[in-house]
Amino acid sequence: MIRPLWIEVDLKALRNNLKAVRSFLGPKIKIIATIKQSAYGHGLIPVARELSSQGIDFFGVGSVEEAMRLRDDGFTGSILVLTSVLDDFADHFLDYDIIPTVVDLKFAKKLDKEAGRRKRKIRVHVKIDTGMGRLGFYHKEAKGFIRELSALDNLILEGIFTHFPVADSDPEFTKYQINTFNGFISYLEGKRITFKYQHCANSIGILKFPQAHFNMVRPGLILYGIEPQPDSGLKTQPLLSLKSKVIFVKNIAKGMSVSYGRTYIAKRASQIATVAIGYADGYPWALSNRSKVIIKNNYFNLAGRVCMDHIMVDIRNKRGICPGDEVILIGKSGFKAIRAEDLAVMAQTIPYEIVSRLSLSIPRIYKG
Repeated sequence: MIRPLWIEVDLKALRNNLKAVRSFLGPKIKIIATIKQSAYGHGLIPVARELSSQGIDFFGVGSVEEAMRLRDDGFTGSILVLTSVLDDFADHFLDYDIIPTVVDLKFAKKLDKEAGRRKRKIRVHVKIDTGMGRLGFYHKEAKGFIRELSALDNLILEGIFTHFPVADSDPEFTKYQINTFNGFISYLEGKRITFKYQHCANSIGILKFPQAHFNMVRPGLILYGIEPQPDSGLKTQPLLSLKSKVIFVKNIAKGMSVSYGRTYIAKRASQIATVAIGYADGYPWALSNRSKVIIKNNYFNLAGRVCMDHIMVDIRNKRGICPGDEVILIGKSGFKAIRAEDLAVMAQTIPYEIVSRLSLSIPRIYKG
């Protein structure tokens, strides 16, 4: 690596996290491993391979392109695209044996027609909107739509699902969603319309709402060792460490400024270390003057605004720090640690964004 910036991913931690999730759920609940957006920044193919080696045979992805990459890599299990796709691309699902999410009749009919033309059938999962307000048949209007779907000869209605918007903050609304979803499934069963899989629980839904497990769940953050909320109740280990190196050290006098906008003015003579990472790499600009890093087992604060490809750190005249020294931006050193959750709090965002925004151009190194 000429530019000293890299990500380390601990596959042993992934195995341990999956084991913890399985123990929590028990043997009767099917797992869709959610690996959308390059496995939340951890790397689509390496994470999928490791999970496959541990018996996971059902993945949830964020795009047809991700599903195609899995197929091209030789993955033979089930792949569900968790989002909607424009009608023009219906044939891709049949070309690559991918399971689509169905949220409207037009797309469903296009799939049915294309499958019929090929003398095949295609599995689909139907999304019901119980309160997310994003994708899916609205539950109060969905009964007729589902009956029409069930009449299409070439669709196999394999799964039905919904999604929680506030499982971390509003248990009453989440319980309303679970009850609504459960009642809708019961109504369909009364009409002899059944689905092999019913799923609605994301990571926090898994941990906080056992009645939402049904017979399939969609863990995401907890597989990667990131807590969906503080004290969420499952002991997992972070997979991802983000590291760089010091590339320059300079002395500054009291009153000197650092970085754009002169938002950092030295209150004393000090040393500033420049580190090879910036917002173009996915390190949030919102961490300017807020975040910290670990160098030689010591915490140091950011000095000034995050630049496109640099940050500056006040190393407080700490002796022995020089270009080439490792800098931990996410990860641990001894008893000191910086978590994605910590950066999310400082950047006033969510852990999902911290890890999924990390540039795919940063090399990933897989260990364990």
